[in-house]
Amino acid sequence: MYVILALLLLGVLIIAHEAGHFWAARACGIGVQEFAMGMGPLLLKWKSKKGTQFSLRLLPIGGYCQFYGEDEESPDPRAFNRQAVWKRAITVASGPVMNFLVALVVIVLYMSVIGLPAVVPRVAQVEENAQAAGLMQGDELLSVNGEPMTDTQLIAQAIDESGGEEIVLRVMRDGEEVDIRLKPFYDEELGRYRAGFTFAQERVRVPLLQSMPFSVSYNIESVRLIVETLKNLLFKGEGVSDVTGPVGTVYVIQEVTQVGGLDVYLELIALISVNLGVMNLLPIPGLDGSRLLFLLVEAVRRKPVRRELEGAIHAAGFILLMGLMVILTYKDIMSFFVRG
Repeated sequence: MYVILALLLLGVLIIAHEAGHFWAARACGIGVQEFAMGMGPLLLKWKSKKGTQFSLRLLPIGGYCQFYGEDEESPDPRAFNRQAVWKRAITVASGPVMNFLVALVVIVLYMSVIGLPAVVPRVAQVEENAQAAGLMQGDELLSVNGEPMTDTQLIAQAIDESGGEEIVLRVMRDGEEVDIRLKPFYDEELGRYRAGFTFAQERVRVPLLQSMPFSVSYNIESVRLIVETLKNLLFKGEGVSDVTGPVGTVYVIQEVTQVGGLDVYLELIALISVNLGVMNLLPIPGLDGSRLLFLLVEAVRRKPVRRELEGAIHAAGFILLMGLMVILTYKDIMSFFVRG
């Protein structure tokens, strides 16, 4: 079950990335030759009316969106390299941008539709002394000793500061306000005074106008942390042993999801989506960042780098990336035997 969820997560993010390229290409008049989910041998394929081949391939370690005339000169008016530099740049950048948008939307939906797990000023469980005083499960706390407060930390603090003296809790019960008088007791284990009840936990939906700026800040911070991690990896060698391939990533996703549930799973979607966006913008041959770099050079020089040379560089980078993927996959698999 959790492995399926992990594979689904990666699959959705890869499709989103390639869909960004696909939709931008269509909008810019660039012909899409193939939209592939996965790499390696072909499993299934079907062709659209506009000539795009949609395919499912054997290895679930990526995907690609292949354009007409991408790394060669072509007379086809839909060819990638016959388009203006800005159109090609938009098409290339739209993959990572889509990943950032997915992360943004996931956090907004998580906060505004599903809601954040939060402790609320409602009684969940009642212990003997509080029950004897008349406190009931479901009571909603309004004030302590006449001072209005709905923040659970402030309520707990006010109870602790009573020093064991009688307090008055005003609660809402069945639409009516009720006063409960009780004497807190000292909890040796927690080292503070308690009234003998626990607060309820429930999901609280955050208004859209609050969740959107939070999501932007959250994902900007994720980008900062990823860049910082990459910098430490490259210049200090920190975290080299923690680098994983697709197999290791699936394992980590299913492990943490099994422990943390829906909340962790949604956070992982956002984090991995941001990670995909950042990694694809790196100027490494075979990735979107490299193609954007070549387009920048073309814009400055007002003429492109020789197509065959650019194509060879991207092809070499792709082969090296696939080789790295194989090595990391082997490392992930071997680590499972070590754990076992």
